[in-house]
Order: sequence, then structure tokens, then C-alpha cells
Amino acid sequence: MPEPTPWECHLQLPNDPRAPRIARHTIRTALARYARPRELTDTAELLTSELVSNAVKHSDGPVSVRLRSRPDAVRIGVMDDHPELPDPLPCTTDQDFGRGLYLVEVLADAWGRYPVAIHSRTPGWKVVRFELSAGRE
Repeated sequence: MPEPTPWECHLQLPNDPRAPRIARHTIRTALARYARPRELTDTAELLTSELVSNAVKHSDGPVSVRLRSRPDAVRIGVMDDHPELPDPLPCTTDQDFGRGLYLVEVLADAWGRYPVAIHSRTPGWKVVRFELSAGRE
């Protein structure tokens, strides 16, 4: 069977409580269509939902999701207009929130965050991204 060719998709969402659900369904549909393993698809869907939820909660503007798929990996980035670069909170059992970046840190093969360049059309924005290896079992 030939290896899948690289491809991308972009999703622009309003800052709305329904955005994480829309992002989950879009990621699942896109990855299932391109025959990605179920575990990779499940993890990508969960982590995207966490990042979009954070973006909706902490920013005021729209949220952008970018999925890049290559034969060896899937990369997903979420961009929003809140300039603070987040750090994972310590995972505790007495809080109902704050586990999103912890999950990203634990489940992704790589992750990071960076400010959008000052000379871009969106200064003051940031991207939080993660990568999942296509070799997941």
C-alpha cells in the first residue's frame, strides 16, 4: 500500500463554547478519512479539544486550528489572540480544571507554544501545537 501524501486542513472558529465540539468532529473526520490509526485519531481529537477549550476560555477573538498530516506524523496547532504562553499546571485530584496542557504534555510525542511574529498580520497572538507519531500502536 502506498504511503499517504502530506496534506493540510485549516479551521476558523468563533470564540464560542461550541468551538471545541466542532474542532473534535472536524479532526476525527479528517483523520478517519485519511486512514489514520484509531489511537492516533482519538488522541488528536482529545488534545485538539483541550487546546481549543483553553483558547475559547482565555482569549477574546477567533480560534484557528491547523492540521498537517505527513506519512510519519500528524501536527496540530491552535492559534488565539491571548498573548500569554501557557505552562502545564501540576495535576491535582482536587480541581475540575487545569489538566488540558498536562494531557498534551503527557500524550503528545512533542508539543510547544510560541508567539506569532510581530511582523505578521496577527501580532500578539500565540500558537500552541502538538505532534503525534503515525507509528502509534
